[in-house]
Amino acid sequence: MMAETEVYRPKHAIRFVTASSLFDGHDASINIMRRILQASGAEVIHLGHNRSAREIVQAAIQEDV
Repeated sequence: MMAETEVYRPKHAIRFVTASSLFDGHDASINIMRRILQASGAEVIHLGHNRSAREIVQAAIQEDV
């Protein structure tokens, strides 16, 4: 007999920064992932497409993610 697994309940809201990098052709997949995360209750800060690594890191620091 298997023991029941307790469901994980986060103490704080789960937050993500999403973006696609420069010259990356995965625009559709990042939008799908963003919608899945939002539907799961996470807060998503979406920066859009063609963002540099510097822009993504600066946004994560600014948003305290």
